[in-house]
Amino acid sequence: MRIIPTLKRKAQGGNAMIEFALVSVFLTPLLLGTVSLGLNLSRTIQVTQVVRDAGHMYARWVDFSLSGNKQMLVRLAQGLGMTEAGGNGVVILSKVTYIADADCAGAGLTTAQCTNRNQYVIMNRVIIGNSAFHSSSLGTPASGGMDASGNVTDYLRDTSARTTNFGNILVLQSGQFAFVAEGFFNGISWGVPMYNVGNQMNARSIF
Repeated sequence: MRIIPTLKRKAQGGNAMIEFALVSVFLTPLLLGTVSLGLNLSRTIQVTQVVRDAGHMYARWVDFSLSGNKQMLVRLAQGLGMTEAGGNGVVILSKVTYIADADCAGAGLTTAQCTNRNQYVIMNRVIIGNSAFHSSSLGTPASGGMDASGNVTDYLRDTSARTTNFGNILVLQSGQFAFVAEGFFNGISWGVPMYNVGNQMNARSIF
């Protein structure tokens, strides 16, 4: 029977611990990243559905400036941490149109007076959730230029109502409207930057 010296057994045990520590440096972030990705994927599906439902209702003229309708959307987003005017998420609704010469003339404005001529503008903006959480990718009309229902009162001349590159997303003609819903939410409570797994998710739908 061969007897392994105690010193050699201890050396082998020490080497195993070192090897495990070295491997863990790479495997632990990979494991955390996999778990984070899986949990965020599940939440992304819910975010996409909430935004789609919000846009669909908005396009059917549901007035989300009313508290009761906002609460309906909050219930749809249950589990995502959004409240009617706060929380860890926000849904931004925008009604967009294109301003042509006919629109300016119909309002009794000359082309010089109609400063938003040949521009895509936001006619209505409603925010449900935490307005400070994320801003719209379409731009933000000046709050002083909107009424209590979120309507831009002078969208033909208010330059802050202009959208950012909306024509690259969808082409509209005079008299046509696009109803856009954008959602921005937190994922799980941590992210893994090494594997590009973040902690925020977003979705957009256009009707």
